Parts: sequence; structure tokens; C-alpha cells
Amino acid sequence: MPDTHTEALRFEHIVKRFGDFTALNDVSLAINKGELVCFLGPSGCGKTTLLRIIAGLEVQSSGAIIQNGKDISRLPPMMRDYGIVFQSYALFPNLTIYGNVAYGLVNRRLAKTAIRDRVTELLTLVGLADSGVKYPGQLSGGEQQRIALARALATSPGLLLLDEPLSALDAQVRVRLRGEVRMLQQRLGVTTILVTHDQEEALSIADRVVVMNHGVIEQVGTPMQVYREPASPFVADFVGRTNLLPAIVRENAELEIDGVRLGANGTPVGFRPGAQVSVFLRPEDVVVRGAGENLPGSLPGRIENVEFLGAVCRLGIRVEGIESQLVFADFSARGMLAFQLERGCPVRVTIPGRSIRIFPK
Repeated sequence: MPDTHTEALRFEHIVKRFGDFTALNDVSLAINKGELVCFLGPSGCGKTTLLRIIAGLEVQSSGAIIQNGKDISRLPPMMRDYGIVFQSYALFPNLTIYGNVAYGLVNRRLAKTAIRDRVTELLTLVGLADSGVKYPGQLSGGEQQRIALARALATSPGLLLLDEPLSALDAQVRVRLRGEVRMLQQRLGVTTILVTHDQEEALSIADRVVVMNHGVIEQVGTPMQVYREPASPFVADFVGRTNLLPAIVRENAELEIDGVRLGANGTPVGFRPGAQVSVFLRPEDVVVRGAGENLPGSLPGRIENVEFLGAVCRLGIRVEGIESQLVFADFSARGMLAFQLERGCPVRVTIPGRSIRIFPK
């Protein structure tokens, strides 16, 4: 039985069809009180459809939604306990900032003094205490998004729904605001669901990440689990940059990639020698040394591509014997200068068996 004391929301076998197209296929998930959960996936994976079903803006074809022990599957939106922030902010342009934040409170016919106190509290909370008399058009995109967040929180909802709320903002503003959203969520303890296709956003602020693809949940886990222990090739390839190399399982806990044999830190469970598999390896796990450092298990290669990423450079290395594709490795920018590495330089590459994960091809 689920623990209803800690559970804020639960989906049970949600299916959503649009004609012959199945947007969601048997989705089940429990979300705990106070959690920030990110629905992460590419466009068309079903994450926004699931959010709209939670909000009552779409009706599921089958399945149930339980909030705080109550079945809300068929309730209209106005009878559900949530606040929502859209990508487009959806502020009322003809209302002042004060009027926007107060909108839900006015509809509940609260006393004017109670409304004023609550709006003042929220505007202070989002750092815009002096903006009540302004109109949305007088604020920046980041400020408008803060006001949308304040409006969603005004009625103290039990659930906060965020539909790609930061995607329209500049990169620098987006990074700063996502940190503010996370601190605000933790301070208030409100259960929050964030829909995003931005992997960095999901990994940086979520308690748990729900990776979706083609209407199903591929994996649910902490950001570290999803990044370091992907449950499928899709998750491995979608969340962060990775090397996915075709290989054949050999005896003695070895893998063969284009004729090159590598240790795999133990024969993969369920794979017999001769099985064709995909090897998953993060670029930061690939060890790169100078051409003169002939370490055990290292392979010669040559740098074919250098992608500067700030503190890190991502090297595309053509490893001798592995001709099917480049092996990507992360190397510090300071190390690039110290070792005088650049495109065309010979290097030696070590692929540690303990960092490899293996999937069926």
C-alpha cells in the first residue's frame, strides 16, 4: 500500500490517446510531499500532456490521479489544488503587478487587508516589493516570470506546476532564476512538478528526475542516478553527452570494439560471449595522457576535434583500432595548455572498465 502520509500525488496507469496516437501509455508514478520532480524529455515525449492532465486541462483516456488521498481524475481545473506557471507567463497585461498577484485571492473573496498582506509578502519573497504599481510590459522577462510564480503561489496551493517556465529567458537569467525557484520551493516546502527539456536545469534543481520518451517513463531517479546509472540507451544518450560504442562481449570479462579488447570490470549479467551490445561511457571518465605515457591498457589515438566549453575542453579522439566513431573525452582547459594539446596531437587513451555500462544493442 502507498504511504499516504508522505505522498502528495499519484498517477495510476495513465493513458492518453489523440485518435490513433497514444501520447501517454500506462504511466504510473508517486510524488512525495515537498518534492521537486522534473519531467524531462524531448519534444513530443508526453511530459506536457501529463502536466495538463494533472491540471485538468486535458482528460486522460484511462487511469486515475490521486492527490492527498483523493481521486481528482474527473474534477474540473478550478476544483483542483494547484498553482501553475506557463512558459509564456500568461500575465494579464491590463492589470498591475499587484492586480495580477491578487487575482486568485480576489476571486476567493478574501478581505482587502488579507489580500494586501499576502501580495506584499509574495512580492517581497520574489524580490519585487516595489513593483506592485507597474504593469507587466514594464518588467523584464525574468521579472515577469517571478510575478507569474508569485501569482501561482498566492492561494497557497498544495501543488505547484511549472511548464517550461524558464525556456524563454536568456541563458544567464535562466541559470540565476532556476536557483531562485529552487530556494523558494525549499523555503515554502511546496510540492512542485517542473516540465523541461533542459537536462542541466533538471539535474541542477530536482530531487528526482522522470525521464520520458514516446509516452512512457524510461527512468525515475535522483539526478546522480539518472546521470551515472542510466537505465536504458535512450537515457544514457539523452541526459548529458556520452560515448555509445558498439561492442561484442568476449570471454574473460572483456569487450571487443572494432577489434580492440577492453576490460569490462566483470562479465555483464545476462550477456553471453558473442552478444552484440552498446557500451556507454561518459567523456569525463575517459583518461587522456600524453603520447609518451604508455600506461597499461592505454590505446594510441589522435585528437581530431576540440570543443571549448569554458573550464573544460571536449576532445574528439580517433583511437587506433576503433574506427567506427570518435571517442569523446573531457580535459581541463588548464591541462590543455600545460600539455600543449591541440587538434592533430597524438595522445594515449584509457577506457576504465569500472566506468562502463552495457546495454543490449
